[in-house]
Amino acid sequence: MDSLPDTSLVSKAFERGIGSGGQGYNTRRPFEIAFLIEFAIAWKKLTPAEQQEIAADPWRFQALVEGIDDAESKQLRHMLLHLLFPDSFERIASGNHKRRVIAAFSGLITDESDNEDQNLLAIRRALEALLPNRDLDFYGAPLEAAWYDNSEGGPAEGAPLEVIQHKKQIVLFGPPGTGKTFRAKRLAERVIRSAALSKMGPARYFQSQTDIEAAIKNNVHRLQLHPSYSYEDFVRGLHISDTGATEYRAGYLPRLIEDIERQPREDRLPHVLILDEMNRTDLSRMLGECFSLLEDRNQTIELPARNGNGETLKLRIPDDLFVIGTMNLIDQSIEQIDFALRRRFLWLLCPFDVDALLGAAEAKWNDLKCGLAWDRVEADFRRLAGAATALNREIHDSPLLGSQYEIGHTYLLDVVVFLRNFLGPRPTRKQNYLWNKKGDALDPVTQVWNLSLRPLLEQYLAGLDANSRNAELERLAKVLLKPTVVE
Repeated sequence: MDSLPDTSLVSKAFERGIGSGGQGYNTRRPFEIAFLIEFAIAWKKLTPAEQQEIAADPWRFQALVEGIDDAESKQLRHMLLHLLFPDSFERIASGNHKRRVIAAFSGLITDESDNEDQNLLAIRRALEALLPNRDLDFYGAPLEAAWYDNSEGGPAEGAPLEVIQHKKQIVLFGPPGTGKTFRAKRLAERVIRSAALSKMGPARYFQSQTDIEAAIKNNVHRLQLHPSYSYEDFVRGLHISDTGATEYRAGYLPRLIEDIERQPREDRLPHVLILDEMNRTDLSRMLGECFSLLEDRNQTIELPARNGNGETLKLRIPDDLFVIGTMNLIDQSIEQIDFALRRRFLWLLCPFDVDALLGAAEAKWNDLKCGLAWDRVEADFRRLAGAATALNREIHDSPLLGSQYEIGHTYLLDVVVFLRNFLGPRPTRKQNYLWNKKGDALDPVTQVWNLSLRPLLEQYLAGLDANSRNAELERLAKVLLKPTVVE
């Protein structure tokens, strides 16, 4: 490889991989390698004739792979099948992702098999007929938006789309800077796209992208909450009329529902209300009668108020209005939220996420056109992600701090801008972008520590005496600026 020119097809083929197993694969590599060894032993037990026959048949080969103990839980099972038979098996290294693709596009197959990979192949063939002359990839446009959001966490807590479709209201909570609002907007888009796909069917769905984009723009309503926001703003409040008398008027929610219901139910796509930083207000008071209506969708209740015409105000929450709340743990503990309210929402923790950090850093790097390909700096950012993971572990275990004070990945994105400035308009540096040869942090990382993270942690530790505070800050600085373990 070293002697091949950069223009060689072989060199280009090895410039980048074809996918990623994600953090789960990286942390379970010993088990994945053990699985591969078990497969190699099984393969060596076959006669040469059997090996030749099975190597020529993707489905017999799949049966052999699945005969290995616990094959279903191994990502190498999916990778191996795709690498050897790319025309039969998708570029998907997760059984969970395969099931979600099948659920999203199941309308395309009439005779569903017990074999998920055969269902995927049938879906691909149907999509190729619907969208001819296109290079289709389930992790690329236009297919990805119908089933996947790369800002989601791992599969352990269940896919957020399936969660909100079940309950219709969910709260994303976690430390500050973990991208909860971004994730809420992405989830809102997925709710609308999923409903459109289900309602229209795949053929009309792909022909109606302009209408769906318009619905995503118009049907997502974001409300920033704060300590002054109240029941009178959200449900109904007493106002002075044009004649100087007092009258009750509908608040934000009834007016929003009135706007939604102007369009017939059968013609419209879902609406999503995002309540941003919901625990900054007195949530129980603000929601008022909505408590019961969140569960009793499409039921109408009377509000204790009459408008200027003497008519009783009424409230009804339609079943196609989804509610997504976001909440910083540090603003107010979840334990302080009304139990009756907690029961009416599902709760999804949004912690520091290595994959989200790397994905957002790559997008920002490419947007800034920094003069170097992302591949050149990626290894240094992976080291940064490892250092940040170690820092958060120390914060989580610290008796002076705790999990609610962990650092969100968005705090670290300033490194991208600092690195661009560090390199200048015409980068000449060949390596060591964020770390020197000894493993010490270079200027872009130390700037983030000095200008963002240290002041933030200093504020968190403000109640301590100066010696204890400084000792803790110095200890945490060493974890980030001179990481001992690369994760």
